[in-house]
Amino acid sequence: MARILIARAVDEAALALLDARGDVEYEVLETPSVAELEARIAALDAVLLGLTPVGESTAAKAKRLKVVSRFGVGYDNVDVAALTRHGIALTTVGDANAVTVAEHALLLMLALTRRLPAHDAAARSGNFGIRGTFKRSELWQKTVLIVGFGRIGRRAARLCAAFGMAVVVADPHVAPEAVEADGHRHVDDFHEALAEADFVTLHMPARADGAAVLGPAEFAAMKPGAYLINAARGSLVDEDALAAALTGGHLRGAGLDVLRAEPPAPDCPLLELDNVVLTPHIGSLTEEGVRRMSMESVRNCLDGIDGKLRPEYVVNPEYVVNKEVPGG
Repeated sequence: MARILIARAVDEAALALLDARGDVEYEVLETPSVAELEARIAALDAVLLGLTPVGESTAAKAKRLKVVSRFGVGYDNVDVAALTRHGIALTTVGDANAVTVAEHALLLMLALTRRLPAHDAAARSGNFGIRGTFKRSELWQKTVLIVGFGRIGRRAARLCAAFGMAVVVADPHVAPEAVEADGHRHVDDFHEALAEADFVTLHMPARADGAAVLGPAEFAAMKPGAYLINAARGSLVDEDALAAALTGGHLRGAGLDVLRAEPPAPDCPLLELDNVVLTPHIGSLTEEGVRRMSMESVRNCLDGIDGKLRPEYVVNPEYVVNKEVPGG
């Protein structure tokens, strides 16, 4: 009997896939600590992982583990090299949440340009005089710089183009021809386009060392009155530098679904700024998005047990399968 730990909440339809398998048993533990995961890991064949960290200590205790199936596309909480050394595959959900996060990036753009929070509050209080301030703007004919042209970045670029925006793409891992084939302009380095972009939206993974890609120099180089959108990873942005650029008036606003600390500390400077729209890391968490991610992450667990992992979902194809067969 193969054993799976579901280490976060998933959609019921995904659990039904497991219930249909007579050769699999599973436990749901929505927010396990590292200690709780390590106490179970030796008997597991697959783990559907949320945000619990997985490092060398955990991987070393995994005697029969075939796959760690991340619920999502980011894997900052996983030591990929440790899994590879111990013959464990790491998988993600591919494009299951791509449209969801891309739509959220556009939501943040629209909420900022139409000043949605302020106007919602005004309408509720009867302050319809706010209509005469005209402090609203459009996406049409604006330039957006997409930093990262993976599954989510591609979707975001298409949505921006549909709004009539000029799309510039920076991604060193994507050939210019692939960007231009979608009707967008390619730049080798995102710094080249900072001065012309009305919006900069991040769709790239975190750096391995946790360093920011946008700091004081980058914010100073951005077009005056530009907006920053980050629905990727909070570590990509120097938050103190961003706050300074916003309070000083160089940037007009920022829409952030992610922060360096989640939840943020009470003294986070961004919390007090009315030209910042914040959401609590929910960019991928629609009903439909959660269902797709649940199904794909459960399928990855079963595929790992069956020895039929889909290559496009595997992060570390160099892993070496050296575990016993399920039930062995």
